[in-house]
Amino acid sequence: MPPLDRLHQRVLVPVVTIVVASTLILFTLTSVSQPTWLPASSHTVPADYLQDQQQAFNATGQSNTTWDCTCYTYDSSEPLPEIPEIVDSSNTTQEEQGMPTIQVPESLPEPPAALMDKINANLVDGRVLVIATANYGMRDYMYNWIESLKRTNETRYLIFCLDDKLYTHLVNAGYEDHAATIPDEWFHQEVASNFEDYFSPQYKAITHAKTLVVQRLLYLDITVFFSDIDIVWLRPRMREYIKTLLDIRKETHVVFQQEGLDERQINSGFFMMRPYEDMKRMLAETIRLQDSNQGLTQQGAMNRALDPMILDLRTTSVVLLDVMYFPNGYAYFDHDLSNSRGVDPYILHANYRVAGEKKKELEVRGYWYVDEDWLKQVDAMVEQSWEEQTDAIVNGS
Repeated sequence: MPPLDRLHQRVLVPVVTIVVASTLILFTLTSVSQPTWLPASSHTVPADYLQDQQQAFNATGQSNTTWDCTCYTYDSSEPLPEIPEIVDSSNTTQEEQGMPTIQVPESLPEPPAALMDKINANLVDGRVLVIATANYGMRDYMYNWIESLKRTNETRYLIFCLDDKLYTHLVNAGYEDHAATIPDEWFHQEVASNFEDYFSPQYKAITHAKTLVVQRLLYLDITVFFSDIDIVWLRPRMREYIKTLLDIRKETHVVFQQEGLDERQINSGFFMMRPYEDMKRMLAETIRLQDSNQGLTQQGAMNRALDPMILDLRTTSVVLLDVMYFPNGYAYFDHDLSNSRGVDPYILHANYRVAGEKKKELEVRGYWYVDEDWLKQVDAMVEQSWEEQTDAIVNGS
């Protein structure tokens, strides 16, 4: 090879090497600085994806949260919410922002000694209390709930009775240690004793009462595990599992079942809540909203109360449970999410059904556990004793 060609080769090879290396470095830097966004609807989720159930959410799509990724499934046909402009309101008061002042009590009076004794007797796992609220018209669902707790080895729980007749029924059925009447001073509205469908005026009063009960318990330094009585508990140690979700992440103050499918709203019928200040504030706002809006359900009020809270997935205190392992009626009955994907759920919430349809759905699927003949016998005992008490009061007057 001529000397000139060898010289060209020696010069050309390093130049080409430098150009190629520079191109690769530039491409790498560009790809790192420009994240690839995938539409949330393109995500596929295997049936066993319950490795991390701590899912941050946007309660109504109106929060001031900045979302940095589409890392959660979104099955709605609606587009993802746009990232809103963040306004620094740290130096302004609620009045200056046009928001009503939330009156958060510093303390609340302790309940009567007899109620306090029942509360303490049913505490588990430190200071966790499994509770439900019910009235006489809901007694069949209440006993179905109790039976589901028995089958999942839950022996400590407390039912807050919205009327004296239900308390009498529980005593006659042998559940006095798990039954308590609600002190009159806890109520904000009169509550009926009949079964009430969703959105009826008395249904709103019933659900409002459960917020008031939870609020009182938080001020006793109790972690409240609330369950609606149209929920069937299906798997043992579920309470411990949810408590672990609270414990493994210090920022988590409440774990909710979700409403619907799109991770935007909580279901206020199933949650575990710590007795922390932000939770007391959220409940105070929920109560204020229901007291001032007669047409608002407790669940609607609680979702509104969550709007001002910080719901960034890295720091939020509010977490949603997986909808396939903790399905609501819409997910379970209407979309068959759990069964169609081979998931063994921890609970079944029989909402999205009213009156007889709710019970029928549970019967068909083998989740109705109440012995109807036994219930009729207890009903007869209660009716007889109730009439005797009524006669005694009338004659005494």
